[in-house]
Amino acid sequence: MIDYTHPGRGRGRESELAAALRAAGDHAERLLRPGAHAEAHPATEFTDWYDTVQAVADACTGVIAAGDVPPPDEARTLDTWLLRATDCLGPCRRLLREARPLVEPPMSDDEVRDTYLALLELTHLVYESADHVRRTLAGRRDGIPPQEAPERFVRSRIAHQDLMRRALRLLPEEDARRDEWRYRYVVLAQRVAEYGGDSPGEAEAARVAAEELARPGSHLDDAQRAQLRAAGAALATHVHTGGDAARATGAADLALAHRAVWQAAPDDPLAAARFGAELLRAITVGESVDGLGPQDAVAALEHAVRIMDPGSPEWSETLAARALARTQVIGTWSARERDIGAVVLELDGVRSLLPPGHPLTAPVDLALVQLLSLRGSGEGSLSDIRSALAMLRRARAQHPADPLHRLVLDAVFAQVHTAFHYHAGADDADCTGTGDEATPAQDRAGHAARTRQLLRLCVDRARRLADTREDHSPELLALVQHTLGWSLLMAATYTDDGRLAGDERYALLSEAGTALTESLSRTDERSPQRAGRELLLHIARLAEAQAPTAPPGAARAHADAIGRLVERPDVASRPPFRDTVRAVHFYAETLAARTAPGGEVPGDRDRRLRRMEEAVAARPDAVDTPALDLRMQLARAQRAVDPAPAGLGDLLVRASRPGTSSAAASREGRERSRRTGQEALGLLARRVLVQEAAADAVLTAERAGPLSREVAGWCVEDGALEEAVGTLERGRALALHTEMATVDVLRTLTGLGRADLAGEWRAWRDAAHRQNRAGHRPEGTPDGSGAAWDSYAEHPVPERLGARVRAVLEEHGALETLLGTVPVAEIAAALRGTGNDELVYLLPTRNSPVSGGALRVRRDGGVRWTPLAGLADPAALDAYTGALELLLSAPRAEAAEHAWRARLDELCDWAGRAVVGPLTRDARGAGADGPPRLVLVPLGALAAVPWSAAALPGPGGRAVRAVGRLVLSTAPSARMFVAAAGRPPVRAGDGALLVLGLTGAQARSSSSRALHRLYPRPRLLAPEAGRPAGRTGGGPDGTTRPAEVLDEIRRAALAHGIVDVSAHLLPDPSDSWRSHLAFGTVMGPDGTPAGDMDRLSVQTIAAQRFPVPADGPGLCVSLASCMNGLPRRHHDESFTMAAAFLAGGASSVLGSLWPVRLHATALVDLLFHHGLRTGHPPVDALRRAQLWMVGPARELPASLPADVRRLAAGLLDALTASGHDPADPACWAGLVAVGR
Repeated sequence: MIDYTHPGRGRGRESELAAALRAAGDHAERLLRPGAHAEAHPATEFTDWYDTVQAVADACTGVIAAGDVPPPDEARTLDTWLLRATDCLGPCRRLLREARPLVEPPMSDDEVRDTYLALLELTHLVYESADHVRRTLAGRRDGIPPQEAPERFVRSRIAHQDLMRRALRLLPEEDARRDEWRYRYVVLAQRVAEYGGDSPGEAEAARVAAEELARPGSHLDDAQRAQLRAAGAALATHVHTGGDAARATGAADLALAHRAVWQAAPDDPLAAARFGAELLRAITVGESVDGLGPQDAVAALEHAVRIMDPGSPEWSETLAARALARTQVIGTWSARERDIGAVVLELDGVRSLLPPGHPLTAPVDLALVQLLSLRGSGEGSLSDIRSALAMLRRARAQHPADPLHRLVLDAVFAQVHTAFHYHAGADDADCTGTGDEATPAQDRAGHAARTRQLLRLCVDRARRLADTREDHSPELLALVQHTLGWSLLMAATYTDDGRLAGDERYALLSEAGTALTESLSRTDERSPQRAGRELLLHIARLAEAQAPTAPPGAARAHADAIGRLVERPDVASRPPFRDTVRAVHFYAETLAARTAPGGEVPGDRDRRLRRMEEAVAARPDAVDTPALDLRMQLARAQRAVDPAPAGLGDLLVRASRPGTSSAAASREGRERSRRTGQEALGLLARRVLVQEAAADAVLTAERAGPLSREVAGWCVEDGALEEAVGTLERGRALALHTEMATVDVLRTLTGLGRADLAGEWRAWRDAAHRQNRAGHRPEGTPDGSGAAWDSYAEHPVPERLGARVRAVLEEHGALETLLGTVPVAEIAAALRGTGNDELVYLLPTRNSPVSGGALRVRRDGGVRWTPLAGLADPAALDAYTGALELLLSAPRAEAAEHAWRARLDELCDWAGRAVVGPLTRDARGAGADGPPRLVLVPLGALAAVPWSAAALPGPGGRAVRAVGRLVLSTAPSARMFVAAAGRPPVRAGDGALLVLGLTGAQARSSSSRALHRLYPRPRLLAPEAGRPAGRTGGGPDGTTRPAEVLDEIRRAALAHGIVDVSAHLLPDPSDSWRSHLAFGTVMGPDGTPAGDMDRLSVQTIAAQRFPVPADGPGLCVSLASCMNGLPRRHHDESFTMAAAFLAGGASSVLGSLWPVRLHATALVDLLFHHGLRTGHPPVDALRRAQLWMVGPARELPASLPADVRRLAAGLLDALTASGHDPADPACWAGLVAVGR
């Protein structure tokens, strides 16, 4: 809010109105001073005052005619002067009495009265001008503060009423002018009632007067009579409701009265605006208005906007009413994205015009919340839903006084909060977007349980409110109970994944059914909302019919009722809503057939299949969650997959677990099922592209992993192995690929002649990365514990630029090129180009209709499937991932370390038996003597396995490690491997960039000291903290500030391509995109970071494009940091620091799968770089280093410089002195080569 009292806001040259008010103020002071006009002629004194009022009236008229609005301080002066002018009316009447005998000829009684009436008329005109100015300023952000408006309006309008009473006392009953003044008094009484300034008795008297004047016979025209009928209806409503807009009494009558006013004056914009606004209010509170609907309100408000002057006081309120009416239309008639998006932008624009405390701000915010949530739930933009949540949090923090208002906010918050976590697919997904510091990981758990508790409290509050406030609109209570019922239903859906006990799920369903029943009982039969509420109630009852205690066939009645609903006129006239009802009917029929006492009737399945195909065909480009799940259900039905009834999940279009294909499915049906499943995965890729930030992209994309494994399993079943490869690629690293595709998007848009859109896209993506970096808070906001800030400012309405870009790319057929899969022939070429033999996808049994196995792409372009029966028993893998999570949660706990090492040994044994052994038996290397070279793409939790340490049978029964039989590297996806293979190979020379983020003893134990001697021309970056003051030589060459680190990496990429990072990596417990390298931190006794640090997040790295010369050398980044190659969650997305460097342009990255062992990692890292320096590719350099650790004889290479050998020997001695065996996989197997 602008402070107009600030000294810096002094005005320049005095305006005409200000000058007139200054002079009029001085004149009023003289006129009111006792005896001030004793020597003056009273007639002259009166005429002078009249001229003063005329000057003010002329100045006001000039301001308004010019379309200007005086600043608030000038308007305040006008209000103050008017009160003084009203006080001057008494002295002016005395002046007229005194002047009456002194003029020639003497004035008659009628002349005195008419002269005084002329002054009243002129003062009335000034009051009207002041009211216009006041209404204009009250609707502007830089105008009258909302908390001041009621008092100022009431004070001025009551003084205006006093003026009118003076006029009415002067005029006899038979005077025709009396009707005009009474008309003005009634209209003014309505205005006073708007702010509660009139008592019920005064409002009733004005209502009676309006009724009398509106009758034929008065001296008023038709337009005035129509206006009086509207004012009378408004006053009647005020009398009956006490000014509470939530009560429904009289809303329909008031709307119809305003329609009559508009019909009498069709060119009056204010009449059209008032009719539209009152019709909208009547519809909102559930009253039927002569068959009129929200479209009629929109039409009236559209007409008003077309002919209204944008400088009118009612302009912003009319725009707000139009946006709210359009929101009603969308909620009732349309849910198309383009319609929602247009109204979202309109609401957001109106919101910027209204002051924060304006009475319309709350309904505009709530409408914006509902549309953002609707759009987010439809297209899947988590930023939309998160923005809605931020706005709701702010509104709830203001603690509105009205219990119904608080209940509405709480109910909608619970609904939107549940929707966010449902679409994010995780209870601990960050629903605030404020970063780690603002939202600690432990505070991001338990959201579902807390929301269920809030929902139940709201249900009880709604019942109590219904019992105690029956005078309120039944529709508002019905809307609240509908929202609560829907939220309870969604809560049961969200927990339909086995994490919630069945009893609790069905309890939620029962509570939802009760709330929806109560909502329907309060919904008028003619309400446009009734069909939607009936549908939701049938859904709840259908879901309940799946409870173990439900009688057989209980679903049939509800399925039939939904079928009848499809054909109802109020549904058939709304095509988008009818499509929704049809979709639900398909699931209802499926459920009813499954649960029928006699089983499914022959032919029912074919009929359902045809209906589902029609539903999918009706929305070919839809990318929302229901559209995705509908396609997956269709794909399963096409291949006759018949999983056990998933209950509520099936009904509410939530994907089922994969089932085994029926042998009865035709070949054509199987092909169609694969194609449909691949189309569903394509929808997910499109949704990832439009997310506002990497956080939401990963959450959206995570679902693709399990679905791609299911569809790929179908491909394997059908022998379509090349299709299986493409299918798996559609579910791998989608968020990272989207980051990689950004450059291609820019190039493609420019090539399509949309350089403007390309520029917007670049700026938007950059802003999204800045907004979502770890620990981000808006500049200038408090950062203390519990400090509040304007969450809407941090999460404004998303710009939807991603959706616009996607539409352009789809229109020109360019999207599939950007987001499509990599052909097998390109994978084979990349294998040959890098000297590898096979790229191997490792498929776990989970989420796949086939038992686990390996899908293998050979260098000659052949694809084969190797079943791996051992993957069917993942007990060792599950135990290991649990132990690793415990280790990460308690890094200094000896018991956790011991348990992890024990589980690691078991995992290596299992990996050898289940996977590596079978692969080794038929793997063939391209060279005559060389070992097979495999690029592994492990899916799901298999990404956590250190495959190079897999135990294989050796000579004499002694186990050997896989690193001795195979050359293994990994890749997040084949697409990223092909991209890395197309980059220059790594060629280490004399230069290297060493980024040392460790401090103290840890820095001395890192590999950086030795690497500083290994490379003749190193460049060292180190934290600023702890540097000796004034040191000029032998120190670091730069700091570890993130911007400087990135600049140095770019320079290294252009020069020599060798980057080594020794730093702590702090993985986020739930959100991998917020993990970050920490430079300069000191780890506390409990393993948590302490002290100041520089941070470089994985998302920041993923957004980079490091400039590698086309002729090389390639960029190689070695990350001697904890667990930078494995996310703690979202394994299929591989959104890790190692993968981020690969996406940024590196040819090879050295990553890690667990917290590093400092001396061991430093030793392996040093030997790795020595291998690079001696001409070995990164994967071979790592293998040689690991074999050295495994081998019994550990002679340091003679080619190492003497001082480097001494440092390496020191690292080895420190490792063995601590009781560790260098051959232990914990010391070396966690390091993996990623890329080419």
